[in-house]
Amino acid sequence: MEPTASSARQSAPAVAEHHEHLPGPRLSRWVAGAVGYRLTGFPAGVHVGMPSGSVTLVVPFDAPLTVADGGCPPTAYGAVLAGLSAAPPHIHHDGGQHGVQLALRPAATRALLGMPVAELAGRSHELSDVVGPCAELLRERLDGAGSWAQRFALVEEWLAGLLDAAPRAATAPAEVSQARHLICASRGALPIREVAAQVGWSMRRLQREFRHELGLSPKTAAVIARFEASVPLVSGRRMSLSEVAVRCGWSDHAHMDHDWRALAGVAPSVWRTEGVLAAH
Repeated sequence: MEPTASSARQSAPAVAEHHEHLPGPRLSRWVAGAVGYRLTGFPAGVHVGMPSGSVTLVVPFDAPLTVADGGCPPTAYGAVLAGLSAAPPHIHHDGGQHGVQLALRPAATRALLGMPVAELAGRSHELSDVVGPCAELLRERLDGAGSWAQRFALVEEWLAGLLDAAPRAATAPAEVSQARHLICASRGALPIREVAAQVGWSMRRLQREFRHELGLSPKTAAVIARFEASVPLVSGRRMSLSEVAVRCGWSDHAHMDHDWRALAGVAPSVWRTEGVLAAH
């Protein structure tokens, strides 16, 4: 889920603050990165979340985050934990957003929460429903922090507490982790049959075990990896969209358009031209 992609067919929102943070050594295995953001001065509307290969944790400040996904009506969340999904969530806003967003690696849910990421797949969840009262404690501490450095430190401290307190959970099958690595390393280009062959499983078993652990099929994970690889190339505007399609493993421009519309709700040509993601 990406909080800076606006659905309004107007100028992009003003970004007052944007702070990126990489976690320390103990958490880097589980957390890919964090962003602190404050967006102000743009019309109320709907943002479209961009699917990714990460689990998204958002702690909003000032006001709850209102999200509609999985065919559900807009729901206000004190803090959001969103599993992997191939459908874009829609984030309703009143013209400003302020909070911290973390990208968690899929394996983090077992380490931090004692559950496979598949249990979160396809929709957003109220953080307190997953982790209990400590979610509200995190919100209170972040609200009282005086700087982004303090907020990031508090987030790391909170995650370390989850890591220490998490129930022991069986690790994911090594073959699933290997398959996901192969898919991500190839940016979705490696045929799924080749992925199955390399991990030593049949296609049927790979599909069953992969979905059981991650909540997505290997093919869908490959499409998301391809999509993520294409985003900077589309936004960079140095290649034609046909060249981007070929570079990222699609058969042609039309095939890329189809997947972009499914994942982001808009064709890449619209996103490139307007600089926003349109929601309909």
